[in-house]
Amino acid sequence: MSSSLRHAPPAGKRGRNQELLYDPNIPTPTHAERARTLVEGEATATLCTLSSEHEGYPYGSFVTFAMLGPDPIFLISALAEHTKNLETSSRTSLLVSEAGEGNPLALGRVTIVGDCTRLPEEEREVAKRVFLAKHPSSEFYIDFEDFSFWRLEAASIRYIGGFGRMSWVDKSDWSLAECDPIAPIAQGIMEHMNEDHTDAMVLYCKMFTKASDTTEATMVGVDRYGFEMSAQTEEGPRPIRLAFSSAVTSSEDIRREMVQMAQKARELSSN
Repeated sequence: MSSSLRHAPPAGKRGRNQELLYDPNIPTPTHAERARTLVEGEATATLCTLSSEHEGYPYGSFVTFAMLGPDPIFLISALAEHTKNLETSSRTSLLVSEAGEGNPLALGRVTIVGDCTRLPEEEREVAKRVFLAKHPSSEFYIDFEDFSFWRLEAASIRYIGGFGRMSWVDKSDWSLAECDPIAPIAQGIMEHMNEDHTDAMVLYCKMFTKASDTTEATMVGVDRYGFEMSAQTEEGPRPIRLAFSSAVTSSEDIRREMVQMAQKARELSSN
């Protein structure tokens, strides 16, 4: 599986003194994997259709959605403005934004572009199960006659993971990409490491990277392939990424990897 470089040294004169302090070739989620993980983790988005009331103008609306394979599906009323628009033109885009604190432009977002059409009746039961799993409260109106399922067939996918990290994701890569199994527990893992194991993370930075002057370290991301930290150095905070020995799928896998890394780091520091 290919990897995508998340961090790059700053441009210009200052960048010459701020080269990456870790191996950029270690396993990293692809943009397709990051995008699928982001989209699978959200439940609401902005649906953009072509207005039938104001011809030629885009119309944005707030919708709930679920994923049916690589494609978003919506349960929408015939009375909704976006449904009227879709009846006129299937050309659509969906903007899915990552929730979080801090600068909103530093958060991830995915725009899916394609044609949105009414789902065939023979696919309704599958769509219903998928949608109810994501939106249990929709059970109240899911069988109303004026509500129907629509599917946006993803043709083009734009991923933005924050400042300087963006690309158009290939459709086939998008279809084959899997959601990161660590995503649902990532926040808890980061909180645990930052509350109870900051000393181990400082040691990771000192022993496994060029950030030998690290005084503090905070975990800022974790995925199936590894984790990311912000290391406080003489040059200020620096990004660090370390890889697991193999892809993980559970909190127990991560605990085992962290323990092994800590043991190895202590051995290196004592030599």
